[in-house]
Amino acid sequence: MNNTTIIYNARKLDLNALPRVDAHLHTSWTDGEPSVEQVYEKAQELGLIAILYSEHSRKSSADWFSDFAEQVRALPTSSCQAYVGTEVKIETLEGEIDTTSEISDLCDLIMASVHRFPDGMGGAVPFDDVNTDEAIEREYALSWAALANPKVDILGHMFGMCYRRYKVIPPAEKIRALIERAAETGVAIEVNSHYHSNPFQIIEWCKEFNALITFGSNAHTLNEVGGILRDLKG
Repeated sequence: MNNTTIIYNARKLDLNALPRVDAHLHTSWTDGEPSVEQVYEKAQELGLIAILYSEHSRKSSADWFSDFAEQVRALPTSSCQAYVGTEVKIETLEGEIDTTSEISDLCDLIMASVHRFPDGMGGAVPFDDVNTDEAIEREYALSWAALANPKVDILGHMFGMCYRRYKVIPPAEKIRALIERAAETGVAIEVNSHYHSNPFQIIEWCKEFNALITFGSNAHTLNEVGGILRDLKG
């Protein structure tokens, strides 16, 4: 685990003064609208102290990722620390993730997220072929496996597929089990304003298990930068 100012021990957090960070930001390098510089300027405007550019990448992204990382490294560091990151999908039930050392070696932090359900043959199961109960079990199994992958620093939007695509709330015991495993493996749990409707419950469970934690907005536009802080302020 890299030593950054964007990942915290949950038990040391003051809920009345949560850190002004955003660990889930996308830019025009992939499916976001703003540029790297525009996101940074917005972060400064909002008084953020640290941000993570968690740009989507795949194994095939090596042709552009170094240029992206260089752009982030060129940003100022005086008022807001910018980190190079990537959000990659969890590919298998063995916890493999969609990246290569050529990309991961350029990153300060790697976020692994469930974006599709692998079919075991290199493809993905169609969303409509998975019912809500199956979605919970599949997302749980993929997340559980990825938490043991030493390359993974952050579990992105835990159970995000269930919450957003399948409109189902996973059982508390499964959420708690993932948080407990993350605490054991040293992977940070991301509290995400786009996916988690009850962020304070996740924070409390992270405190209970002494887990690492970070906060993200899943921003794809400038207006979404810092969204997690607005949610936590109520």
